[in-house]
Amino acid sequence: MVDPLCPERLAEDAVYLGVLTARGVKPLSRLEYPVAPRVLELLGGMGLIMADVTRIAGEGPGSVAGVPSQVIHLILSRDAGLIDRYGADFDGQPLCGETAAVVRVEARYFGYPACCAEAYIRSPHAENGLAAEDQALLFHRACPGCAATLQMIPLYRAALAEVQRQRHLFLPLEAPAGAPSAARSQHSARSRTRRERRPDGW
Repeated sequence: MVDPLCPERLAEDAVYLGVLTARGVKPLSRLEYPVAPRVLELLGGMGLIMADVTRIAGEGPGSVAGVPSQVIHLILSRDAGLIDRYGADFDGQPLCGETAAVVRVEARYFGYPACCAEAYIRSPHAENGLAAEDQALLFHRACPGCAATLQMIPLYRAALAEVQRQRHLFLPLEAPAGAPSAARSQHSARSRTRRERRPDGW
């Protein structure tokens, strides 16, 4: 089984999100982890606009003396207005989990069908009848019989094939970018056994 947290796997997911976003399949994408400079350069070369969004985590790992820690997310889009709106909605806001309101808002930003968001809110792990390999392509949990998702699957497959063609451009990895703000200065045959929680999805 492939380690879902290995740097190469995360880099592939970042480029996969980048290709989907550059092709307009996803209006906006979010990365919740730092990526190597080579990956940032590749994302910028796709014509994507990138920005950091700071979220506030509760007390826990990373917090000092009860002071909440900051979490930096990198967002990418072809649409500067969408980047601005996402920042206005989420920058400086606490991480509050997958509430119904958050799932609905994220579905709009990330290009997921509203019916899938509503089904996920009702029952996050309900069977949907989708082939496992097709569900593994997605960043959202499809709802049963979702026609919109079925139309997306060929686009996701094509994006994944593009990532495979570009692997030589970003793997093997150099040291990851130390500071997430490096994204601003850059400005902008894998197993699909994935994490349950995806970089920008549910």
